[in-house]
Amino acid sequence: MSSFPPADVVVIGAGVIGCSTAYHLARLGVASVAVVEMGQPGGGSTSRSASMLSLQFCADALSLRMARYSYDRYMQFEEEMGVPIDFKRTGWLTLAGADAADRLRAQAALLQSQGVATEVLTPDEVRRRYPLLRVEDLAVATWGPDDGPFDPHAIVWGYVKRAGALGARFYPGVRATSIEVQGGRAVGVHTDHGFIPAAAVVNAAGPWAAEVGRWVGLDIPLRNRVRTILVTGPLPAVPPDHPFVEDLSAEWYFRPEGEGVLMGMGQEPAQAPDDTATRPHVVDAMIEVAAHRVPALADATLLTVWSGVRPLTPDGLPILGPAPGVDGLYLNAGWGGVGIIQAPIAGQLAAEAIVCGRGVTMDLGPFRLGRFAAA
Repeated sequence: MSSFPPADVVVIGAGVIGCSTAYHLARLGVASVAVVEMGQPGGGSTSRSASMLSLQFCADALSLRMARYSYDRYMQFEEEMGVPIDFKRTGWLTLAGADAADRLRAQAALLQSQGVATEVLTPDEVRRRYPLLRVEDLAVATWGPDDGPFDPHAIVWGYVKRAGALGARFYPGVRATSIEVQGGRAVGVHTDHGFIPAAAVVNAAGPWAAEVGRWVGLDIPLRNRVRTILVTGPLPAVPPDHPFVEDLSAEWYFRPEGEGVLMGMGQEPAQAPDDTATRPHVVDAMIEVAAHRVPALADATLLTVWSGVRPLTPDGLPILGPAPGVDGLYLNAGWGGVGIIQAPIAGQLAAEAIVCGRGVTMDLGPFRLGRFAAA
């Protein structure tokens, strides 16, 4: 006997992608949405991000289209959800040495061609604008004024609050254990607290999405990678309105955080979906890069360190839409390190796939799992 009432749709995972999916389903009129989450909403990878809203990160037209849609929705988020996201438009500065210069110039050309405010800067221009940075080994830089940090916890809470007001039910502390399939169709989700009957199921399990796929014989090609993030103690030399700085050659970034700075680095394979152990060698390498690029950071004290798991796909695009071979099962996974940035479009497209049977806002074709079948 079921411990839960039946649902029209069960969403597995209450990270920002799952929460956005639940909200958008309810917004499109799905009366009964249930979300199961083994921890707390937003308590996994969502809570371990660098918390940036960005257009500058986009390196292809499709990602940029998704990001622009999401950016515009975030600009309306407080009005739509009743929750402020504390967005600060401080800008995004990308640096490249000779090895990454062509890639950065191509990215800037794409952004400019699509009307995204982007400047290409010489190292001397970077030095004049941002004297904290060491630029002797740089070849080129780009600057975008419209990016900046925001609050991922507020975003998750906004989605949970509005989805709940529209009838969605969230079950924190409830772990999905399998998907019930009858006659080739998903008919519900088994959990460690009982069974939830459902007409459709969404796999929005983040780093666990590949494991959830295996429950029904699906091979979801996710590569979980660990990114380490460090926050320093107070550092007056870095003003609070300093832009986010990304160093492509070193694969390192930093931005102000409180009275100190936040920095991130690393893409090591995760040993498990919840492998958030600190990598001391990555921390050491990060400190070395930081002291080189921003000499003032050499004087920083370490406040805290954490790691987050980023589920990446082979082509960098998410996996979204109906699961092949299992009717009623939908995928919303593989958002990597941009789930926070892309959550509005992720939820919108997943909801459209279920309610409308197709992508309305965008074509789902490029995101289907089947694109990897011939790889």
